[in-house]
Amino acid sequence: MSDMTSEERCHEVSEEDDQQADTVIKVNHKPPPDGGWGWVVCLGAWIVNFLTVGQQNAAGVVYSALLNEYSTKRGETAWVASLAASMMYLFAAVGTSLAERFGSRLVVIIGSFVSASGLLASSFATTLTPLYGSYGIIWGLGASLGLFPSLVILTTYFRRRLALASGMALAGAACGTLVYGPVIQLLVSKYGISVTFRILAAVQSLMFMSGLLFRPVESHKACRDRQRENNGNIFKKAYVIWVASLCVFMLVFLVPFVHLVRFTEDKGINTTKASLLTGYMAFGGLTGSIAFGIACNHPKFNRLKVCQLSLLLIAISSSLVARANKYVWICVYAFTFGVFDGCYEMLVPVITRDIAGPQRVAHAIGLLYCMMAFPKTLGPPIAGWLFDLSNDYSVSFYVTSAVTIIATAVMFLLNWVPLHKDRLEMEGNEMHSPKITNGPSHESICDGFGINLRSEADDFVTRRWLPIYWVESRGEYEYREKLTVL
Repeated sequence: MSDMTSEERCHEVSEEDDQQADTVIKVNHKPPPDGGWGWVVCLGAWIVNFLTVGQQNAAGVVYSALLNEYSTKRGETAWVASLAASMMYLFAAVGTSLAERFGSRLVVIIGSFVSASGLLASSFATTLTPLYGSYGIIWGLGASLGLFPSLVILTTYFRRRLALASGMALAGAACGTLVYGPVIQLLVSKYGISVTFRILAAVQSLMFMSGLLFRPVESHKACRDRQRENNGNIFKKAYVIWVASLCVFMLVFLVPFVHLVRFTEDKGINTTKASLLTGYMAFGGLTGSIAFGIACNHPKFNRLKVCQLSLLLIAISSSLVARANKYVWICVYAFTFGVFDGCYEMLVPVITRDIAGPQRVAHAIGLLYCMMAFPKTLGPPIAGWLFDLSNDYSVSFYVTSAVTIIATAVMFLLNWVPLHKDRLEMEGNEMHSPKITNGPSHESICDGFGINLRSEADDFVTRRWLPIYWVESRGEYEYREKLTVL
């Protein structure tokens, strides 16, 4: 085979393809730009994350303000923030589906006005109950329509730099948390919770500006109908395990965001210092999303193992903070949690794309976050009820640690899944046959899981074959499959 020229190999494969036409389909659309207007889109996604996730991550300050305003039990009060976060995730599939059909720009603009309406309605609530609908459901829906289309559009603009672009966009969430926590605390102490909600509604309406920046990629726009037809079944082993592990983690994900401020106040630390903890988490998240975004762009980094390590360190730190009695150690925990949460948040859409493939990514991301909504709803109320029963937040943080370790263990199952089989089935008729043509002869490529690959053009023999989605060849991108481990 080494004596054959590239043209002869192409001719040989073409003859085989005539006999197996249903297994080989050329993909002629352009590659993701990996820059250009994509950086402007990244800025728009940064703004969306700042306004939506930033406010969600300041849930601890809102929770404490609602406790003081309505004098309700902690378990039932926690449902307000929990519903908002879960609705944001529950409508993820709706947001991504609408974005695929009508474009991210329109969906984000609609989301900005829906979320602002929910906050405005919350300002007129005189009891806790209406907030379940106005803040929990309406604001959560609007935030979802803004957030998830902004994640999906990044996957159409970036490929090689997707981890970096995701990290930069999600840094907006960290910056938003850094700002929202102390600002909401200041507004509540000066004007009360009702006026605070009205101010937040005005700020939230600015999200429509980012929607104006979401210009669709022309090749993606032209292929949108074809991609909708090819969404297919994504419930393969790797995807199911990935969803299951994240759903387990979602049971406790919001506990630090919602309860850490009150946990600190119960230690005798004043409210002003306690509200700064959201800022420390935000600064850690900013550091983690950018640092790990840059690092995970390197082909030597195994993204899945980095994600597992992040969850494991979150578990360890959560068990340690349960015994903390000094403010400085709680601050260290807040920063540490923020760093590894930033890494985790950045990697979720990237690893989902690695598992599901570029043609399934919108459907896969939307469904993933939708399924994560259900366990995410339960975490903060359960932690509040545990406190009501034990009168001690330490139990809640020990449970957080244990559940996170279980989620990390479930993720290990991905190492034993026959990855190439799942990817081939997920891609369906979009994947090439095992023969590769016009492949790069000496280019080292990474499959997104830290495994270096080389094309068959090198005549490199291996015991294991893995698929890869995009291979650059003569300025064009085509789907390839048979690549060997270096």
